[in-house]
Amino acid sequence: MLVSCKLIFPQATPGSAQPLSLTLKEAVQVALKQNPQVVIARLLNLESDRDRQIRLSGLLPQASVTADIAVKQYNLQAVEYAPKAKAAGPFQYVDAGSVFSQTLLDLPLIRSYQISGEATRETRAQENVTREDITAVVVTQYLLVLRAEAIRDAARARVGLAQRLFEQASNLQKTGIGLNIDATRAQVELQNERQSLIDAETLVHTTTYVLAELLDLPRDQEVLLADHLQFFDLPAYEREASINSALAKRPEMQALASQERIVLLQRKSDVEERLPRIEFSGTWLYQGAHFTDSIPAYTYLVGLDVPLFTGGRIQAEVARANLEQKRIEQNRQILEARIVREVKSAIDELKSARAAVDVANFGLKLANEEVEQAQRRFQAGVTTNVEVVTAQDALARANANQIEALYRFNQSRTNLARALGEVENTYAR
Repeated sequence: MLVSCKLIFPQATPGSAQPLSLTLKEAVQVALKQNPQVVIARLLNLESDRDRQIRLSGLLPQASVTADIAVKQYNLQAVEYAPKAKAAGPFQYVDAGSVFSQTLLDLPLIRSYQISGEATRETRAQENVTREDITAVVVTQYLLVLRAEAIRDAARARVGLAQRLFEQASNLQKTGIGLNIDATRAQVELQNERQSLIDAETLVHTTTYVLAELLDLPRDQEVLLADHLQFFDLPAYEREASINSALAKRPEMQALASQERIVLLQRKSDVEERLPRIEFSGTWLYQGAHFTDSIPAYTYLVGLDVPLFTGGRIQAEVARANLEQKRIEQNRQILEARIVREVKSAIDELKSARAAVDVANFGLKLANEEVEQAQRRFQAGVTTNVEVVTAQDALARANANQIEALYRFNQSRTNLARALGEVENTYAR
C-alpha cells in the first residue's frame, strides 16, 4: 500500500535549496491548497455566494438619508399662464430626512434569489469537480514519478550487474579460459545499460518538473518522493453497487442537478412575470426655508405594477426555459452513460492489474534465477556469455514488466476512485 505518514514540513521559499520531501497524501494536500485551478474554482464559488447576497438585498428594506439646501427661481408664466413673464424668487428651501422602500410582492425577484442560491450550490459542486480532477492528475503524476524512479533504480541495478559480468568476462579472457568476443559482448551490454540509465534519470527529472508545476512550487524548489510503488490488497467491488454509488456521489451529477433546479426556478419566474408587483416607498423629511423653521413632511406610496402586454417576451422566455430543460436532460443521459462506462472499465482494469502484478513478480523471480544460472555456467566454462547476455535482456524485460504492472495497479486504483467520485477522500484524507 502507498503508506503515508503525517509530516509537518516548512513552506518553501524562493532561493531555498532544501529539497521538499512529500508523501502522496502530502502532495495532494499541497495541490488542493495552492494549485491555480483549485484557487480559481474556490474564488468562483465565493463570487457566486456574494451574488446570492446581492440578490437577497433586493428583498430586504432599503433606506438612505438625504439632505438638500437649494436656492430656486422660476418663471410664473410657465406655471400660472400669466400674460407676460415674471420671476418668482429667488427663494431658499431646506429638506433633510430619510428615503425608504420595501418590496411587498415581487415573485420574480424571489425566484431570482432562489436561483442565486442554487447557482451557489452548482459552483460548489463545480469546485468539487475541479478538486477531484486535480487530485486525480496529481496522483497520476506522482505515480509517473514513482515509475520513473523505479525504472532508474532497476537500470542502476542492471548497470551494476553488467559491470560485474564484464569484469568476469575480462578476467576469464586474461586467464585464457574466455574469448575476446565474450568480453566485447559483455562490454556492449554494459554500455547499453548505461544508456538506459541516462534515459531513466532524465525521465525522473522531467516527470518531477510536471509534478512541481501541479503543486505550484517555486521554480528552484526540488521535490523528493517519500513513497514507493507497492502492491496492496483491496476489497472486491460489486459492479452495480459501485455504479449506483458513483451516480449519487459524483460532483458532476450534483452540479447537473443544480442546473436542473435552476431551470425549473427560471421557468416559474418567467411565468410569474405576468403577476402584479407591489412596492412600498416613501420619504420622511424636515422641510423649511431654513433649518430653524423646518417642520416634518412625508410621503408614503404604494405602487402596483400589472403587466398587460409584453410583446411576446414572457412566452418566449418560458419556451426558452423548456428548451434548456430538455438540453440538460440530454446532458444527464450523456453523463450517466460516461460514469457507467468509467466505473465498469476501472473495475475491469483493476482486476486485470492485480493479476498482472502476480505474473510480473513471478517472471522477475524466474529472470533473476536465469541470470544466476547463466553466470555460473559461463564461470564454469560450459558456455559462452551469450546465455548471460540473453538472461540480462530477459531480466530487463522482467524488471520493466514488474514496474509497469505495479504502476498499472496503482493507476487503476486511482481511476476507480475518480470514477466513484472518491479520489479526494481516498488520497487527501
